[in-house]
Amino acid sequence: MTASPSDDDLGDRLLDLVLYAPLGLALEAKDLLPKLAERGRGQVALARLAGTVAARQSQNGAEKLIGDLRESVEGFLGVATRDQTATADDDPAADLPIDGYATMTAVEIIPLLADLDDAALDQIEAFERANRSRTTVLNRIAQKRRR
Repeated sequence: MTASPSDDDLGDRLLDLVLYAPLGLALEAKDLLPKLAERGRGQVALARLAGTVAARQSQNGAEKLIGDLRESVEGFLGVATRDQTATADDDPAADLPIDGYATMTAVEIIPLLADLDDAALDQIEAFERANRSRTTVLNRIAQKRRR
């Protein structure tokens, strides 16, 4: 009984799978593993970024939907919202030593901290901890106090 061509192909494929591929992998592993690990890190970073973006979009969409719904219900009921009736006295940022602080970025705030005394720094620090807790601003306040 002679072997058919398909039996030879099956034998070759079996040898590739069981012997040659593992042997080739073992010989190339030191070059392949760092490349595969780096590629895997890149894929994980990309997936994390996509997840973060999706979560932010979902949160922003939900906040907008809730805000729109709230406005609609209050409009229907004729109720004024706290935002509509707020005064400057209600704004905790109104008494801060830096005008417009609540709308400023950390990059804008950092240079302005240099001119503040300890009492003003206390106000800024308390507001920052209660609201945005930006580590850049809080760290700069701590550095200024150590000098």
